[in-house]
Amino acid sequence: MNDSIQNSFIQTSLDWIKENYLKIIFVFLLLSSIFGWILYQSYIQEKNSKEASILFDEFNSLLNNENIDFEKLNSIEEETKENYPDQIYSILMNLEISELNFNSNNFEGSLDKLREAYLDLEKKGDEVSFLRDLSRLKYSLLLISQSELNEAIEVLSKDFIFFNELKYEFLGDAQMESLNILEAKKNYQIALDISSSEIHKELIKIKLSTIKN
Repeated sequence: MNDSIQNSFIQTSLDWIKENYLKIIFVFLLLSSIFGWILYQSYIQEKNSKEASILFDEFNSLLNNENIDFEKLNSIEEETKENYPDQIYSILMNLEISELNFNSNNFEGSLDKLREAYLDLEKKGDEVSFLRDLSRLKYSLLLISQSELNEAIEVLSKDFIFFNELKYEFLGDAQMESLNILEAKKNYQIALDISSSEIHKELIKIKLSTIKN
């Protein structure tokens, strides 16, 4: 009796396999393809990261030269961004080139590079929140220095995860330059309330003291 039941089960199983053979093969191939694609993407990501880091090392080596070759630096940055757009190296390069331009009094060139880095970081979102928020601050400060106040206020009005005390201080600076005194005072006060640095608080108090009631 048991042998009969066992034989019946085996035959039923074989019949099911024969009937669904193509479906089984299809599911197997699909899962294998997905797993293979994941492994391939991981390999490509690692390969791209290594190749981009080599370009980044070359970029950094040029910074040690006595005479900075801006054309070469820009060329490496562009090559990195074109070939490895998912990597962050080109953004770091643009931040460095912006700083070099600023120190050379090339404020327009500095602003262009900083804007490019800022926009690229905004696309990446919260995964690079620290660097993104830092770029917002640097970008807004340069905008304020170039009297591009509306854009500076727009940048500083975004939600920050880091540096909120500086965000509100710089927002107050931009509002002061825009002669929006009440908004400036409000933002300075917020910065004062949330700052954890006594030195920073004293600096904000100085700015507040210059505002006439």
